[in-house]
Amino acid sequence: MRLVKVDLEKLKGEMYNCVRCGYCREMVYPQMGSFGVCPLYEMYGYQSYTGKGKVLIGLALLEGRLSMSKSLAEHLFASCLTCKSCTAHCPNEVDVVSIVLALREEAARRGLLPEEIRVVDSNIDKKKNPFGEGEEKRVELASTLGLPETGEVLYFAGCYVTYRYPEVARAEVELLKRAGLNVAYLGEDEWCCGIIKKFEGKPSEYRKLAEHNVEAIKASGAETVVATCPGCYHTLRDYSEILERGAGGFEVVHFTQLLEKLLREGRIKLENPVKKTVTYHDPCHLGRYEEIYEQPRSVLASIPGLRLVEMRRNRRNAWCCGGGATHYVYNFDASIRVALTRLDEAEEAGAEALVTSCPLCLTVFRNALRRAGAKMELYYLSELVRKSLG
Repeated sequence: MRLVKVDLEKLKGEMYNCVRCGYCREMVYPQMGSFGVCPLYEMYGYQSYTGKGKVLIGLALLEGRLSMSKSLAEHLFASCLTCKSCTAHCPNEVDVVSIVLALREEAARRGLLPEEIRVVDSNIDKKKNPFGEGEEKRVELASTLGLPETGEVLYFAGCYVTYRYPEVARAEVELLKRAGLNVAYLGEDEWCCGIIKKFEGKPSEYRKLAEHNVEAIKASGAETVVATCPGCYHTLRDYSEILERGAGGFEVVHFTQLLEKLLREGRIKLENPVKKTVTYHDPCHLGRYEEIYEQPRSVLASIPGLRLVEMRRNRRNAWCCGGGATHYVYNFDASIRVALTRLDEAEEAGAEALVTSCPLCLTVFRNALRRAGAKMELYYLSELVRKSLG
């Protein structure tokens, strides 16, 4: 049990700060009534799925009352989306995600990662992306975008946009060019940001990916790195802590932050009306992790003809899409059920379309709609903005 104690010892204070109040299960607000906090607890109803349940598991391991096993390792992946909703609603702000990651790290050290996670893990090792597809997709995107590999502003597409949504990259680069920015792109030198490695409990392998990307970014001469995927954005911002020596002197911004600034400064003008009633889904890594709530809404408000309505749970209270950094590949059915709950909220809000700024959220929602046979338009935020360009 020594390895567990080494990892969890630093988090002992966090775990003892948990007062078992239950705010990680549900909340009651006078203006909103009661609402769930943890999507998976809502689905399964077991205490071990809640934030305080994870704390109790950590303490039991730390104190030698529980041993790591294959079934426990599987539960650590099945029971947590790492959406950070529990911490956001905890009166003591207990860092449940860090506790879960420490527990997963012990599971990984003991070779107990679930098979579905090991497949993705192997894909990243071999192909530098979670899909296991060849680097020719990155080369193809680089050719399509027609960008140099060096410049002051670097566009970091991320694996999901590169391999699943290249049209998003094309739309966003067009917007940046319209603003007069000289944009660069790493192409095949852009590797997976490493968020999956981090969230599956493999910090040393995460560090290797971080080191490669930092060196590639530094070689590009970039002063600003623009990330479109919220997971990439959060992870790139985390590199400075991982590498200790700092992240090479570059600033990391999310595409919606930069786009809001460019619109505000009048460097991009939106003239074509987009007559739709939409609602915005806050991605967890952009919202609760990085507290970027208003810039995407400001961008949507800049589109003529667009009407924005809010879902009952929004911003800090937003329901997760169901993806999580690793949950979607491990427990697809549960992810889809969580996504359908969110899509129901969008429909209840009176929206014709749901808009997000996360490619994983978009993927989960698309699959949920296919499974349910339901109708709801889905948009990536930058694609709606592109429609409105004069």
